[in-house]
Amino acid sequence: MEKEKKTLSIYEKLLRIQTELKAPKNQTNKFGGYNYRSCEDILESVKPLLDKYGCTLKISDALVYIGERYYIQATATLINVENGEVIENTAFARE
Repeated sequence: MEKEKKTLSIYEKLLRIQTELKAPKNQTNKFGGYNYRSCEDILESVKPLLDKYGCTLKISDALVYIGERYYIQATATLINVENGEVIENTAFARE
């Protein structure tokens, strides 16, 4: 008899991805002398985990005008491809 595979919720998948993700700070800022990780570094590290857990990550940004200032509104969307569940987070940055 075949053992039934438990379907993970999107929150369980996010927890596992966050726990397993390793994205070391391999970049060095020559002016400030500190190490950092780029967005590209993080995305390359997360891709195998997204595949492992059946998810996809969509990242988008938009220029928005708030209170006489321009901001970049960045949105990350994690999608569970097995059932369509979605987690989305938005953040703002300015100059």
